[in-house]
Amino acid sequence: MKLEAADLPEKERDTFLFIQHLPTQEKKTLWKLIRGSNKDHICMVNRLTPSVHALITQGLVTINKSYKQKNQISLFILRKTPHLMKKLQDLGREE
Repeated sequence: MKLEAADLPEKERDTFLFIQHLPTQEKKTLWKLIRGSNKDHICMVNRLTPSVHALITQGLVTINKSYKQKNQISLFILRKTPHLMKKLQDLGREE
């Protein structure tokens, strides 16, 4: 299955196109976060890497401030684009 911008709602297409032009390391990091996320689009990480910081700055990832844990950080992945996130999760399960 290949994902095309036309498969997404109009308001999510810009984010999809933006992701396609990310630097390779940030794409890899985002892909790992997507594959590691649950059905609520939440992923747990042990620390924030420079790539994760870049994704936060770009608005693709958000820190879940309501989750408090000593050794883990909760992140919302592609919170503003649920259809895109769902399709990417499905792609991740196919691999």
